[in-house]
Amino acid sequence: MIPPPVGRYIRYWYTYRAVVAVVLALVLSGAIYWLYTQQAVCNAGPSGCLVKIAVHPEDRLFANQTDPGPGVVIVGIDNRSAQAIGTYPFPRSVYAEALKNLEQDGATVVGFDVEFADPRDPLTDGTFARALAASTIPVVLSYPASDLQVQQGKVVQVGPPAGIDQIPLKQFRCLDPNPDPNAPCQKPDPNVVLASPDFVLDADGVVRRVPMFVQPACYAAGTCATPLIDTFGFAAFRASQPDFQTFPEPQESGGTASVGTGFDMSVDSKGAALINFSGPPNNFVHYKHYVSLADVISGAAPADMFKGNIVLVGAYDLSGVNDEQLVTTSAGSNGTLSMAGVEILANVVRMMSGAPSTLLTPEPAWLLFLLILVLGLATAVGVSRVSVLWGLLGTVVVLVVFTFAMAALASFYNFVPDVFHPWLAIALTYSGVTAYRFLYEDREKRKVTAIFGQYLKPEIVAQLAMTRRGVDDIMRGGERRDITLLFVDIRGFTSMSESMAPPDVTELVTTYLDHLSGLIFKWDGTVDKYVGDEIMAFWNAPRQQENHALLAVRCAYDLVNHAPELEQVLLAKGLPPIRWGIGINSGPAVVGNMGSRSRIQYTPLGDTVNTAARFCAHAPAFHVLIGEETYQMCKDYIAVDLVPGVQLKGKSAETFRIYELTAIRESPSSPWVQFPTEMATQVHHDYTSQYTQQTVIAAGESGSRDILVGEAAEQAMAREGISPN
Repeated sequence: MIPPPVGRYIRYWYTYRAVVAVVLALVLSGAIYWLYTQQAVCNAGPSGCLVKIAVHPEDRLFANQTDPGPGVVIVGIDNRSAQAIGTYPFPRSVYAEALKNLEQDGATVVGFDVEFADPRDPLTDGTFARALAASTIPVVLSYPASDLQVQQGKVVQVGPPAGIDQIPLKQFRCLDPNPDPNAPCQKPDPNVVLASPDFVLDADGVVRRVPMFVQPACYAAGTCATPLIDTFGFAAFRASQPDFQTFPEPQESGGTASVGTGFDMSVDSKGAALINFSGPPNNFVHYKHYVSLADVISGAAPADMFKGNIVLVGAYDLSGVNDEQLVTTSAGSNGTLSMAGVEILANVVRMMSGAPSTLLTPEPAWLLFLLILVLGLATAVGVSRVSVLWGLLGTVVVLVVFTFAMAALASFYNFVPDVFHPWLAIALTYSGVTAYRFLYEDREKRKVTAIFGQYLKPEIVAQLAMTRRGVDDIMRGGERRDITLLFVDIRGFTSMSESMAPPDVTELVTTYLDHLSGLIFKWDGTVDKYVGDEIMAFWNAPRQQENHALLAVRCAYDLVNHAPELEQVLLAKGLPPIRWGIGINSGPAVVGNMGSRSRIQYTPLGDTVNTAARFCAHAPAFHVLIGEETYQMCKDYIAVDLVPGVQLKGKSAETFRIYELTAIRESPSSPWVQFPTEMATQVHHDYTSQYTQQTVIAAGESGSRDILVGEAAEQAMAREGISPN
C-alpha cells in the first residue's frame, strides 16, 4: 500500500507545474516528430499520407548567392539567338555548328538540353548526326519523358502505350547502319550519352531534388538494353572525367547514392538528391558564366570562356518556350522563382563537380527527434520556472539563437537543418505550458479568493493568490504557529436585541460588522468569523507578519477611536448607540482547514484562542485587555495598567497577568497618545441621551462575567488556598 504522502503526490501530480510541463513537452515532441514523418511520406507520394503539410527544411532562410565558379558555362538559346538565326525551332545544323565551335574552343563536354526525338529536315539532321559522330569530346543529349512515375526508389519514364518515348533519333546516338528506328542500337556512338533532364516536383510544384536513377522508356519497350540512365547534370559531370566510359554507375543503399568518385550523396525515397543552388535565377548570368548561342555561332564568344569547361546548351528566357521550373531562391525570403531548366542542370553539374564539399546533407531523423525533444523539454522546464513574461522573452531568444545556429550550419557546412519542427516544438510547448499556468493557476487564484476573500482585504488576497502552488502552498493541513487573536463584542447586545424590532437588529449588526471589519482589514487582519455580534480576527496567518501583535493593538486603538463615527451612523438610522469591549492575546495555535467533510473553514484552534475570547468577555466598554505575551511583544510601543488579582474560570489554580491598554505611540521615541477610552465613552453617553427609546439602552446594561477580578477573584483564590501574591 502506498504511504499517504506519496499517494497524495501521485494523486495531485498536476499541481506540480514542472511535471506537467515535462509531460506536455514529451507528448508534443512525439506528435511533432510524427508530423515530420508524415511530411516525408507525403513527399514520397499520396499513398499512406494522413496529414499533408508542405514544409521543406531545405528552403534556406538567408541569402546564399555565390559565384558558381569555373567549370560550367551556359550557352543560352535566347531571344537574341532566335533573332540572329531568324527562325525557331533552329535547324539542327545550328547545333552542329555550335558543337564544332565549342570543341575547337576547348570545351570538355557539351550537353544539349534540347529535344531531338522527332525527325526534321533530312539535310540538317544529317549534318548534326555527322557532327556528333565526328566529335572528339563527349556530348550529352537530352532524353526527356512525357510522364514520370516513382517505383522502388527510382524514376521511371512512362513509354508507349500510356506515354510517348522521346528518345533522340537513332542517327544521333548510334553508328549502326540499320535504319529501323525501333530496332535496338547495335553500335552506340561512344561519345554520345543519353541523359534525363526531368525533375520530380515536390507537392508544392517546386524543384528541390534531382533524380539519380532514371529508367528510360526504351527499356520497357524493349528498344534498348539500358535499365538506367543518368540524370542530365550527373551525366555531364561524369562525361568530363577522363575515364567516363568506365565510370561506375551510382549505387543506392540505405538512403545513400555512391557514385564511385570518393563521395556519397543522400537520396530520398525517390532516389533523388537535393540540389545545392548557387543562387537565384540568372545567377550564372550575373557572374558571367553565360553566353548567347548567337555569339557561339558567330564566333564572338571568347574562346577562353569554354576551355576546360562543361558547356550546357538550352533554352534561356526564350519567348514562347516554357522550359522553366519553380525553384527555391536560396537567397532569403524563402520564396520561389522560375529558373530556366538549363540553369537548374548547370547547378547540378556545379554541385557534382565540387563534391563532396558542395553536396547537401539532410538532417538525420534521429538528430531531428533529439533536437525536438531537448528543445521541447528545455522550453518546458524553463517556462515553468519563471514568470510568463520572462518565459516569453526566453522562448524568443531560444528561437533566434537556434535559427541562426542552424543557418550557420546550412551556410558553412551545407547541412540542411529542419528548423520548422523544432520551432513548432518550442512554440507549442511554450503555449501549452503558459495555457496550463493560466488555466490551473487562475483556478487556484479563484480558490484563494473564494476562501480568503471574506476574511482579508483584496490586496492581501491578491498577494496570496500569487503563491507558487496556490491554496496547497497556503493551507497544507493544520500547522502550529504563533498568532495574535482579537475578539470584539458588543456589551449587553443580547438583552438589547430582545427589545428591538428584528429589522433594526439586522441593520444594527450589519452596520457594526461592516464598520469594524473594514478597520480590521485596514490593519491587515484576517476576519475569522462572526458569531452574532462578536468578531474574531487574527494576525500572522495565512501569511507571515513579524509584527502581528503590534498590528492587532493598533487595530484595537482604531476600533475604539472610530467609535464616534459608528455611533453617529447608527443614530442617523434611528438605531441605538452601542459599546464594545476588546480582548487580545498572542501565543501558539493550530491554524488550517478545520471542519467536516460538508463544511470546512480556515481557522485557528487552541488555548490562545479561548483565552483571547475570555479577555473580550471581561473587557469593559471601549477598553482593551491583553495578555502577557502580547504585552512582551509590544512593550516598547504601549503603556498598560495591570488588572490586579485575576483568575480564569475553568483553569483551577492558574493565575494570569491581564493588562489594560492606557496609551500607545508610533515609535519607541515618539510621544505617548492616550487610549481613547474616555472620549469614546463620553460620545456614547451623549448619543445615548439623544436616543429616544431608553428602554433599549437600559436592557443592555446587564451581562455575565467569565473572568473574576478584584475582590471577587481574591475570594475565589482564597477558597482554593492560593496566595494572590
